[in-house]
Amino acid sequence: MSLRYQLLGPLRITAAGRAVPVGPQKQRAMLAALLLSANERVSLDRLIGELWDQPPRSAVANLRTYASGLRRLLTELDGGNAGGDRLVASAAGYQLRVDPEELDLHRFQTAIELGRAALAHGDHAVATARFREALDLWRGRPAEDVRPGPELAARITLLEEQHLSLAEDLIQARLALGEHTSVTGNLRLLITAHPYRERLRHQLMLALYRSGDAPAALSAYAETRAVFADQLGLEPGTELSRLHQAILRRAPELSTPDAAEEPADPQPAPGPGNPPSPAEPPRQLPPDPAAFVGRVDELRTIERACTAANRPRPGPSVVVLHGPGGMGKTTLAVRAAHRLASHYPDGQLYLELQGGAPGMPSVEPLPALGQLLRALGVPARDVPLDLAEAAARFRSETAGRRLLIVLDGAAGAQQVRPLLPAGQDCAVLITSRRPAGTLDALRLRLDRLSDAEARQLLDTLCGDGRGAADPDAADRLARLCDGHPLALRIAGARLAARPDWSVSVLADRLDDERERLDELRADDLAIRSSFWNTYRQLLDSADPDDRTAAAVFRSLSLLRVPEIPAPLAAVTIGVPERRALALLDRLTETHLLDGIGPTRFRFHDLLRLYGAELAEETDPAAERQRAVRRGLTAYLTTVLRAGQLLRPQRAAELATGPTVVELGTLDDAVRWVDGELAGIIAAARQACDAAPHLSRLCVEAIPSVAVWLQKRNRWAEADALVAVCEQAATLADDDAARAKVLALRATLHWRTGSPEAACGALESALELWRRLGDREGEGRALQNLGWFHHRTGSPRRAADLVRAAVGLLAGANPVWLAMALHNLAEIEFELGNFPAAGEHLTRCLAMRREHNDAVGEAMTLVALGRTQSQLGRHLDGLTALTAGLRLCRRTGNREDEWEALLSRSEVHLRIGDVALADRDGEEALTLARAAGDRYGEAAALRQLGRVRERRGERAAADGYARRANRIFADLPGRRDGVLETFLARADQPAGVPASAGA
Repeated sequence: MSLRYQLLGPLRITAAGRAVPVGPQKQRAMLAALLLSANERVSLDRLIGELWDQPPRSAVANLRTYASGLRRLLTELDGGNAGGDRLVASAAGYQLRVDPEELDLHRFQTAIELGRAALAHGDHAVATARFREALDLWRGRPAEDVRPGPELAARITLLEEQHLSLAEDLIQARLALGEHTSVTGNLRLLITAHPYRERLRHQLMLALYRSGDAPAALSAYAETRAVFADQLGLEPGTELSRLHQAILRRAPELSTPDAAEEPADPQPAPGPGNPPSPAEPPRQLPPDPAAFVGRVDELRTIERACTAANRPRPGPSVVVLHGPGGMGKTTLAVRAAHRLASHYPDGQLYLELQGGAPGMPSVEPLPALGQLLRALGVPARDVPLDLAEAAARFRSETAGRRLLIVLDGAAGAQQVRPLLPAGQDCAVLITSRRPAGTLDALRLRLDRLSDAEARQLLDTLCGDGRGAADPDAADRLARLCDGHPLALRIAGARLAARPDWSVSVLADRLDDERERLDELRADDLAIRSSFWNTYRQLLDSADPDDRTAAAVFRSLSLLRVPEIPAPLAAVTIGVPERRALALLDRLTETHLLDGIGPTRFRFHDLLRLYGAELAEETDPAAERQRAVRRGLTAYLTTVLRAGQLLRPQRAAELATGPTVVELGTLDDAVRWVDGELAGIIAAARQACDAAPHLSRLCVEAIPSVAVWLQKRNRWAEADALVAVCEQAATLADDDAARAKVLALRATLHWRTGSPEAACGALESALELWRRLGDREGEGRALQNLGWFHHRTGSPRRAADLVRAAVGLLAGANPVWLAMALHNLAEIEFELGNFPAAGEHLTRCLAMRREHNDAVGEAMTLVALGRTQSQLGRHLDGLTALTAGLRLCRRTGNREDEWEALLSRSEVHLRIGDVALADRDGEEALTLARAAGDRYGEAAALRQLGRVRERRGERAAADGYARRANRIFADLPGRRDGVLETFLARADQPAGVPASAGA
């Protein structure tokens, strides 16, 4: 089977012209690295460096797994017998054997070399063909869907530079062929993207001059000089200056062979079938909208594109305004047209094409041309009855005129293409729900208004100050309308019709999701009608994929998550991911769904409500429930997998079953949870309402993530997840779940400053676990109670509790046993039993490493570093503290990060390295303040005072001490006994806050 490897754009393998899935992200990254060095051996070290910033201990084994996956894929594609021959493994690395013609990168570079050779020999036609062949292979940023390692990132930069040089070479060849006018538009676009590229600016000046527009060429030089002086503080280079002087004197050497471009269409002469223009130019624009708010950038872009001085391409300027129904496309087009009218003195035409009108067929191109031709003065009897002839007549009539045409409500590119004028001095504004991607046009997608713009529009429409009188209610109403211009206009109309209503009355009525769409109706305006007109384009389509996409819209709207990754969509609707992506693309094209990345999507709130309403009306309840359960189960299984990587709660197999993303490493889990927190909370909340088994899955999946969030000082999100767990445990009616969630809530109570509530929750959990006969649970509760007593100044009582926990956990759960050993070690440390503390920590560290508890490992390394320093092994202590600090940063553990820095500062001070002690203390202070940890801030200030005292800076030391003591005075019950013991001055008893100058 014919294989093709494509690096120039999203990474792809195609077989017989069909793209096939390459596999998970790390496997894709390995393939990209091998293709960059095709037919060469790539060492294991290079591959590991490409795939991981901080390689796991299993990196080599992971590479074997990814290589096995690639080999299996290539074997399948090559008929079952060639995968091993293609991907060759050795002790030193891997080699991917590729026929050069199979790799687009090779063909790209070969075409460039051939083109440049032809250019050097003066064969400009061949050079142009070869350069275009190379450009056709470029599909976008190389390997854009692969997370780049250092080598890939460097190669991408080089390839992008090569691509830009290729574009310049192609323009050089086309200029030599005389295609001066044709290249100016492309040159302007390239200059916009690369404003300091002198070669592009040189080519533009030359192209304009050879097109007969010497003033424009000089203007281009003046613009270049202004940009360079303003932004770079430089004058243009020698070549540009030399060209400028040559243009001024109209130097003969600037002349070229005859241009290869075709002449423009001749102007038709007036005659019986071709009357002269009407005496009065047409002025058909609707009234300029009075209540117009926002869209400042879009207006500026339209005006720039439609004024002669900024025109980026030959031919008419065409701008397509596209987006969902009700987004204000017509309003913007009409406002822009009025502002542009003075630039188009020969007339402004307006035509409603009815592409989105309810219950009405869109206007066919032939009658539309008839309307336009008659508006331009062509008698009805002279309007051709053939579409091609009518389009040709329209081009003849518009050539040489300066016309502005607004085509409102286009169904698509096919409808409007015959309606485009020929005149280079014409402009066309098109509104459509689809982007009309095959038109040569500038496209602007209209989306929701910002919160400020939405509020301004409401105030404008209401017009009587009610919004200003109750700004909170007005802000809430704007949010409930989701920034949707039509919804805001309906809300404003309803308030205008009911002067007796306050803004809060309408906001309260919209607050109920079940009634919101009913409330958004006024006179002939209704948000539902707008959405229906978009949805029915899919529902009534002759294309079965469109009708399937309509069903997907209904199913996905049932998920109450802020974003929908493609794998989640695939699981929810029960199709392969590639098929799901194709259907999701259909939904984005019709603006029922927004794309926010290659494989991520989201609903506007009102559209999600509408889709869920349609699903309830259309789809059987059992089918709806199955879809939701499939999607949420996959999402929560991913959360469970992430939690097992972030903070293992037990020694168990990793979660299995469909997930929404592959999480193979701790780093994967950190990135995913960081980016998905809002979705995790929303999915968990919905799961509690969906099915009992999902409630139980919540209780399994959420705790580890919630504990990890506490370590990152993300208290609000942690609290939200714990609240969901509490609801789930209640719904599951499961005492074991209740106990687990009580223990989770206890930890959150403690960390947010409610020790009494924390102990109360833990006592309740302990009682439940004992009633259930759950030794592991009892051990967990006892070790947590011991930790609380330790932190509240009762280390001996704490030691008794934690030792009891160790006995219960010894044969039950090594993960929790490691936690108990860590806590016991810290108690021994505070009691001064440093050798015993070291033994417990050494045993704990081995267990945490065995079970991949990176957060716990970081904590234990920090504790071990302090213990080793107390035992006089300061260098060993520094090593452990540095390793622990590195892990804290990798896992995002902000709570222990400042403590590790403060501890390392103390060790530096003990060995006499005052500068490093100061650096670590300052960083600890910054982190503690950022986390809002007042104890950490005070401890860091005290430590910095000791550093200043060691330097002999007595006044500065006293200042730090005073600031620290003021904070300590406000925190009488908040002391970290371990840290106080470690930081205590030699002349002070352990546990008493030490301060410089005390």
